Amino acid sequence: MPFSAAAAQKAEPASHEMDEMVVTATRTEEPLKSIPGRVEVISREDLKEMPVQTVDEALSYISGAHLERASGPYSFKSTLTLRGLGNEQGRTLVLLDGVPMNSSDMGDVNWNRINMEDVQRIEILKGPAASIYGNNAMGGVINIITQKPTKIAEGRISTQYGTYDDWQLRGIAGFRTAEEKKGLWGRVSAFYHDSPGYKNVPSDEQTRYTVKNYITEKTINGKVGWDFNESNSLELQYTRDNQSVGEGKEIFAYNGVHRAYDTGAWQGRLNLGYEGWTGLINVYFNDTNYDRTQENITDSSDVQKYIDSYSRTDSKVNRQELGVMTNVSRVWGPHTFTAGFDYRDGLMDGTDYSRTGTITFATDYGKIRTLGGFLQDQMRFLDDKLIFLAGLRYDNATTYDGRYDTNISSLSSYTSNYSDHTWDQWSPRASAKYFFMDNLSAYLSYAHAFRAPLLDDMYRTGKMKGGYKISNPSLGPENLDTFEVGSDYQPLDNLKLSGSGYFSVGHDFQYYVNVSKGISQKQNVGEVQIWGMELNAEYDPFKFMDIDVLKKFSLFANYTFNDSRITDFPGRPDLVGKLLSYTPQNSANVGFTWLNKYINNKFAVQYVGEMYSDDINTSNTTIAPHALLNGKIWRNLDFIKYGENMELSLSAQNILDHRYIDYRNSNGENPGRMLFLELTCKF
Repeated sequence: MPFSAAAAQKAEPASHEMDEMVVTATRTEEPLKSIPGRVEVISREDLKEMPVQTVDEALSYISGAHLERASGPYSFKSTLTLRGLGNEQGRTLVLLDGVPMNSSDMGDVNWNRINMEDVQRIEILKGPAASIYGNNAMGGVINIITQKPTKIAEGRISTQYGTYDDWQLRGIAGFRTAEEKKGLWGRVSAFYHDSPGYKNVPSDEQTRYTVKNYITEKTINGKVGWDFNESNSLELQYTRDNQSVGEGKEIFAYNGVHRAYDTGAWQGRLNLGYEGWTGLINVYFNDTNYDRTQENITDSSDVQKYIDSYSRTDSKVNRQELGVMTNVSRVWGPHTFTAGFDYRDGLMDGTDYSRTGTITFATDYGKIRTLGGFLQDQMRFLDDKLIFLAGLRYDNATTYDGRYDTNISSLSSYTSNYSDHTWDQWSPRASAKYFFMDNLSAYLSYAHAFRAPLLDDMYRTGKMKGGYKISNPSLGPENLDTFEVGSDYQPLDNLKLSGSGYFSVGHDFQYYVNVSKGISQKQNVGEVQIWGMELNAEYDPFKFMDIDVLKKFSLFANYTFNDSRITDFPGRPDLVGKLLSYTPQNSANVGFTWLNKYINNKFAVQYVGEMYSDDINTSNTTIAPHALLNGKIWRNLDFIKYGENMELSLSAQNILDHRYIDYRNSNGENPGRMLFLELTCKF
């Protein structure tokens, strides 16, 4: 665990940690130690103590994860991927309370809409998991599990102020009719974030149109449920999120170049248990309206030329996701059988309008429907020293109702109503784990996974960087086969070591191919090989020493090596042997946690190695390595009247104010050092 909460749990027996339960790895509740694979958990306590502002920033502290967030909290897009699969969010599945957040349109995840006050824990399953989840689970699965109230009445409110006049307000309130696991309960949370941001363009490159890249966010979440008993419960959840993020340029348009998201998300969840059977039904519907304003102008002393050079395009896209996820499980002797069925329907409905000169439009529309079913068996032998896990899933997908229409003369030949396209996938998984001793275990696994084609690539034709892209309604899925080995060893009660190694071969990877001058199309043409390793260590040096102030001091470190290369690309031999773009070969995190009665603190260094911003790996596209020092200090205010329910914290990111290039923002600057002062009150 990054920033392990182990220090806060030292007084508890070791068996408590060993019995930690997770649900993501098998879609049923299982002890973490019994999973024949690499699973990590970020607890509520870990998250509260991290020097982070968003959930994806917290995930960047685990081994094997790579985060791209060019402008920190002011980024309009964030990508968090696992296991060296490039900068495609769609290759890592992200779940919120067990349902997918990845859009069918772009594969992306709106990380900003997750209120950190809602999160109870985050489970990270590394490596392919298509055998139980299907689409997107190539690099792994991240499951963000939200809180339920535990008291008759509870609440919390916090206010935070930081660099760049950054204001954040958070509040929650909840109730239960009984503190036991039964009865009616409800919870509501709200989050507000507003900042004018900063100018991410270097001062010598700024123009009179350069402005700050502002952000405004408003999120409200409501949950209500009924726990009939410990095994049977029903809950409903609704989230409303509204965001507007500036891109640092304003000519004539209100708010300048910017992107806005308005999301409504519904979820219903039914947990069932009866005479050894357990089951789950998850129903969800997400509706997102995305708007972008883009404007450009060329300065000229001739007023008419200046006016004529102005262009503005407004883009509006409606994205919808509707689905049902079900599974049922039963233990028979040494076997735990699990079966499930999932249905998902995704929609993209977008239009680009030119607001200047000749009025033009381009519309793209399409849907994808996926049906999937799986079977899984977990087997235990030799007094649970030997554990096998095997599973198989079948997915059938159909893209349908696709069409493209435009009055742009150069693109009118691509206007079409597309035929339906169907494909299917079999996704097997087999793994085993053996305990040589209680403190030493090893596992090995094989798994297959896939990523479905994006609706944007199948049905959208329009501008892209360097020219135009045209749709490909026959685009197929990407495929990945992964072999993995790993081990966990605890030589001392205060020292934990773990390591994993993996080798993956990707087929039919999607890349842009030039089909004519200035026009590209996404096609299944690439083969990729990935191999890497992850090393983790946690150490509590003073755990058994009678030094009161140091009894809750712990160290952590992790290191990731990852080599992701293109091994085949018909028509582009110059790419063979090249590293995937935006994928560092080396990364590491090291830090300490020190909890004491004076001032609690956590500090860590994050290192990201050299990487390239293009697939050709040219020297002028090299992104230099960088290391950031981050930290947080906090103190309960119990030394003042009524202060026992109040906490004051100071969080710092990039303490040394290191300026570096991140992600695709090659002409911009990262926000540098950021400080955030927060006051929290509980009741």
